[in-house]
Amino acid sequence: MHDGSGESRSGRWWYALLLVSFVAVLWVPFFNRVEPEIFGIPFFFWYQFLWVIISALITALVYLKTAPRTHHDPLKPRAANSTARTRSRS
Repeated sequence: MHDGSGESRSGRWWYALLLVSFVAVLWVPFFNRVEPEIFGIPFFFWYQFLWVIISALITALVYLKTAPRTHHDPLKPRAANSTARTRSRS
């Protein structure tokens, strides 16, 4: 749902990054060759393998940029609230 803040509209552009890896792997004429080789592995194979890693990084970036923000930080210590309760009980 759109909350009027404009964040959902600008957040949609992050999803366009997912198209980059999609097109890079499906555009076969670009990588349908043997040269250059890396450690004896033809370009055709290492190019696709490299895009597996790049796609995972792009997917993680898009998730981090588009995931809903939570107000609770599980890594933040709750010491401020616990010390206030302890002092009020004494």
